[in-house]
Amino acid sequence: MPLVSVVIGEGGSGGALAIASADRVYMLENSVYSVITPEGCASILWRSSANAQDAAEAMKVTAADLKKLDVIDDVIPEPMAAPIAVLTRRWTSWGKVISEALTQLGNLDADALRQHRQDKFLEMGKKGL
Repeated sequence: MPLVSVVIGEGGSGGALAIASADRVYMLENSVYSVITPEGCASILWRSSANAQDAAEAMKVTAADLKKLDVIDDVIPEPMAAPIAVLTRRWTSWGKVISEALTQLGNLDADALRQHRQDKFLEMGKKGL
């Protein structure tokens, strides 16, 4: 069965590994995704969470950064204002992205899906380094 993940806010810690195991991973443009928080990273590296901003920049946790590194498949744009009409359009665009991914992946058998996931992990992060 194909798996599609969408990071809609903060994807982190053990949940980041679960999110990464999907065939397709998308992020809303204002979300973040990492295995540790910038504060946690700063506490380890600098023994103070005061350097959280420096850690966040070095960690490359934004949707744009992770797309450049091929860690995620695509970024879903977000409108800045949130009246009900905007929220409705937002959900509609998310649904289209997920539906298209499931349609593409639905044509693959279990072996092809496993191979796709393996290839994706082996290539992850090579681009942009």
